[in-house]
Amino acid sequence: MENQTPNQLRKGIRVFQKRIAEHQYKIENPWTVYSDWFLTPERQSGRIGHWQKEIENFRESIQNRIDELRKRGESYE
Repeated sequence: MENQTPNQLRKGIRVFQKRIAEHQYKIENPWTVYSDWFLTPERQSGRIGHWQKEIENFRESIQNRIDELRKRGESYE
């Protein structure tokens, strides 16, 4: 991240925000993503847990980019 320009950091934030929205949609509408959604509760739980973990990772990545921009005295919006 240190080698990225401010615009690249902002673009990364937007990309991760989009990915969060995609994953939230999957959590809310999982049968649209997986035709076998109703097979087993264990699979459902595993997939939802995976998406939630990815959302956490995306949020952490966003925060890291915001922190980097602030460190440079830049706005992140």
